[in-house]
Amino acid sequence: MPLIDPSVKPADDREIEAFKVWAKYPVPNDYIAFLREYNGGYLTGEDPCFYNSNDDTEACVTTFMHVSEEIDKCLNKIFEKRFTSYTVPFNTKNMRNNYFAPDNYIKIADGAQHEHIVMDLKTGHIFSFDDETEEELKTTEEFLNHCLFLADSFDSFFSHIVDESPD
Repeated sequence: MPLIDPSVKPADDREIEAFKVWAKYPVPNDYIAFLREYNGGYLTGEDPCFYNSNDDTEACVTTFMHVSEEIDKCLNKIFEKRFTSYTVPFNTKNMRNNYFAPDNYIKIADGAQHEHIVMDLKTGHIFSFDDETEEELKTTEEFLNHCLFLADSFDSFFSHIVDESPD
């Protein structure tokens, strides 16, 4: 399991309820539990990545987004400048506007370089999306074709992130 250097205080009940309303779809309980414990943060370690069952790297993960709206929840003063740009809603809106992500997909984390970690709220599945595509995406179908399946749940995804390459 990865070590997380939190960027904000854990999400409280009010923030969780506001996030559920914003999401418009049921939010999986395992992701809600993560928000209650961490509410986003930076991954530490040598090279935090999600590895599949064959120990092949599928996604390098750098930062989990938070759902807080109050800057006083920020734990890191340097982070305050970018507080709002690291929220799930802000990043999800950008992904929907720029890449035609469907409304049931939310961005939950940043990956290395141009990688986005997204969750399908209808299924709870986790995908990676690399925005360095050779062609400009113009439809939701094109967005979905560029998504790589990673895990069938948030817990499964999170438990397969390790701080350095498995031997």
